Amino acid sequence: MTNVFEVEANASQDANYREHLNRNWQNGNTEFDKLENWLKTLETTFSNFQTQINNLQQQIWNLTKRVQTDEVKHDQDAADLNEEIKELDNEISKLNQAVFGLNESEINYVTPKQSDVIEEINYQKNKKADKSKQIEEVNIESEGVKPW
Repeated sequence: MTNVFEVEANASQDANYREHLNRNWQNGNTEFDKLENWLKTLETTFSNFQTQINNLQQQIWNLTKRVQTDEVKHDQDAADLNEEIKELDNEISKLNQAVFGLNESEINYVTPKQSDVIEEINYQKNKKADKSKQIEEVNIESEGVKPW
């Protein structure tokens, strides 16, 4: 550091007084050096803290982005699962109607409903077709099979 105070040297001053002034200037310069070093240390520390804060902000931003992405994925997965549940529920309803003849007659386990027609459900091939096209009637006797 450049000296803040210059050494006093005047021929009209006695030597003791000049030494006293020189010591004062030297002590002042020493204290200013200490203050300057302390400020540089604070500046470095502040810079390090600022870097850490910036890193933490970046990590928080990355985490927030990941959470938002996961929320969108979760919402889509939930929607897909709900759609799949609806499809399975529809398939179960169709199977219940085909097997148990719901809405046509009560289920009688002693005397089963007898018919010479087998209803065949093929809803995998005709997912978008209406119910009437999903049930194909096959005449048992024409196939060479006797009804029970």
